[in-house]
Amino acid sequence: MQIVCTIFAPSFMTAAFFITFVRIIIIIGPEYSRLSPRIYTYLFVGVDVVALVIQSIGGGMAATANTPSGSQNGAHVMVGGIILQMAAITIYSLTSIEYFWRVFAERPLRVRRDPLAPSLPQSETTTADGEKTNDSREHRGLDNLTPNVRTMLLGLVIATILVLIRSVYRTIELLDGWGGPIITNQTLFDCLDGIPIFLAMVTLNIFHPGRLIPQ
Repeated sequence: MQIVCTIFAPSFMTAAFFITFVRIIIIIGPEYSRLSPRIYTYLFVGVDVVALVIQSIGGGMAATANTPSGSQNGAHVMVGGIILQMAAITIYSLTSIEYFWRVFAERPLRVRRDPLAPSLPQSETTTADGEKTNDSREHRGLDNLTPNVRTMLLGLVIATILVLIRSVYRTIELLDGWGGPIITNQTLFDCLDGIPIFLAMVTLNIFHPGRLIPQ
């Protein structure tokens, strides 16, 4: 039970990453994002839930197995869930990098009109596809990148890297088997699982979305 809980508990933390990222997209500007914030939420949180279910099933198989082979089969199922979760975190990280590259380079995928200035002269804006569109006022995502949002991004990056370190370790650990040298090494567990997850939790409490991201 201890192994099962330590394996799938961080899934709730990764869901918080995804939801916080979506909130930042809404604040800075959805026009820089390839997918809508709602699709991002359904996609990443949905995959995270599926990964959690797979890890739980594998943990149950391993805990109730009566033979070493049955326990190992459960471990393989758990590895599948961890790999799925790691893939979701990796894709989320890559999409985040692309999103903020578009923000800093001012390369929106779509043009958003500013409803607050309908009477201002129209200006010509170029989208990422090279299309020119008249807009009542140019909207720049950097204008919404406030100090609080920048601070939240820093915390999100730190916590994401820590969880990725843990996911890589857990994948290698379980592939090595229940009796392997990795899973039986307490120092490796402390340094590559316990400490990263603890630091990720501390990071999210210091860089708390509820305090830094406007509601």
